[in-house]
Amino acid sequence: MTKTLRNISEYSILSQHIPLKVSTTPLPDYYYEEEPQFMYLEAPPTECYCDESCVALGDCCSDYTFVCPRRDCAVSSWGPWEGCVADDGICGIGVQQRTRYVTQKAERGGKECPPLKEMRTCYTQCPKRRSLDDITTVALLLDYRHNQTRSKMARDNIYWDLPSVHEKLKEATYYCVKYKIGWVNRNCWHKQFRTHLYRGNTICAECQPEATLHRSNSRCASDLDDGEQGFWKLIGPKSCNGMWTRIGRDDNCHCSQKHPDLDPFLLV
Repeated sequence: MTKTLRNISEYSILSQHIPLKVSTTPLPDYYYEEEPQFMYLEAPPTECYCDESCVALGDCCSDYTFVCPRRDCAVSSWGPWEGCVADDGICGIGVQQRTRYVTQKAERGGKECPPLKEMRTCYTQCPKRRSLDDITTVALLLDYRHNQTRSKMARDNIYWDLPSVHEKLKEATYYCVKYKIGWVNRNCWHKQFRTHLYRGNTICAECQPEATLHRSNSRCASDLDDGEQGFWKLIGPKSCNGMWTRIGRDDNCHCSQKHPDLDPFLLV
């Protein structure tokens, strides 16, 4: 029996990968004593391992090759860049970031996960600062039927003959601004205007050169920038006012010619 066990131990190298153990099973009492005993192989009770070092140390589990190989970390693709967060919280230089997430954790000595967050410098355009003379509360509107009044007054007023005024008037031009009407005061009930000044309607507001002579920026008073919201008031009817949003501007423009499909008004 000792010789048999010695022969079996010669398979120690094999047992490093497929651990074996020799054991005996006694026969029942009713068998003859001279009958040979059966022998079988079974896994040893020793501990085995499932990491990257077990191959070198010779203590891998028997199913290592198909159960225990190392697994590297896997991540998703980058998500979209988030909005720019300014350093001062308002505008200017800031940072923005994008992220990704882990789809498979590293196991058994696999490659660790790469960074999940990426950042870069960005810039947010600061709003234009208006001069004090351009900051007004309400834009005044006038019925478009008065669109020839200023040009007639200019010919009869000596003020327009002053060299400085005359020079500025030569450089000034007509321009049109499209505004979308928002909230409207319920006092705008006059039949002449309630079909033009109502929520959702887009109107054309014309700025004439004579209305810009007292301005330093060649714009009508209370004219906004595209996308801005502001207040308007109609001259004439009592308490006819509301809010609007600026859509766009056309230079060298008369509302009656450039936008005949829109309801026209004059910016005072």
